[in-house]
Amino acid sequence: MKIMITGLCIYFIGTRVDIFNINLSEAFDQPDAVITYLLVLVLMPFNWALEAEKWRVSIPHEASSFQEAWHRVLAGLALNWVIPLTLGDVGGRLLNVRNPKKSAGALLINRTILLSITLLFGGISVLYYFGWYGHWVLVVPVVLIAVVLLMLRNDGKPSIWLRVLVLSVVRYALFTFQFYLILRLFMPELSWYLVLLGIGWVFLFRSFIPSVFGHFGVREASAIVFFQAYLSDVSIVLIPCLIIWLINTVIPSLIGTVYVFKLKLNIAQ
Repeated sequence: MKIMITGLCIYFIGTRVDIFNINLSEAFDQPDAVITYLLVLVLMPFNWALEAEKWRVSIPHEASSFQEAWHRVLAGLALNWVIPLTLGDVGGRLLNVRNPKKSAGALLINRTILLSITLLFGGISVLYYFGWYGHWVLVVPVVLIAVVLLMLRNDGKPSIWLRVLVLSVVRYALFTFQFYLILRLFMPELSWYLVLLGIGWVFLFRSFIPSVFGHFGVREASAIVFFQAYLSDVSIVLIPCLIIWLINTVIPSLIGTVYVFKLKLNIAQ
């Protein structure tokens, strides 16, 4: 399924953009390009550090250190390249835990909260793009978050999930800021709110549509669908999409392969 979807996305991109004639030198011809890339690169470890801290806070019963959570998150990111439906992330986080049932429940709640945030901001983008009315739809993800938090009141520690919610929002904002910086390099003529709406749109489709190469293809295709209504040359969006993919997915995945071997060693022990 992932191969088929990736193939369809790449085919769609090929029908809209002449991939072989994209001038990659444009990536460095933009004003302040190097400074922007360095800033986005510096923010990358903070992005994943927030995710690791979020996971550590979610599993107090494991008494996990930040370093252990960091290793598990990046190992899961690396495993996602070979295990479908983001089950690599599940494996990376749940291997060798002392209480698999509680930890699996924590992971499910984590994903529900993040999905609700993605639905909230992505829903705004969808409504704007199609000119639809009925903003009550945006209440749904908010209600989802509220229901999750209320259900956990019996756990006696509602503050834990409030912290997870805050960390999730901050991480979403940081990821959005990274993507925004790069997109603005290539699309300075677009209004800031259109760029932000496009990012919400891309994150929404990236969260629901699986791909072989860590969302590669889905991100680019969804960006073309949104921005082609506002740009005369939509091919310009491919370069920033590739750059953010390399910085925020490929580089941490390569780092995560080191921790995959450590996980294997732990299993052997």
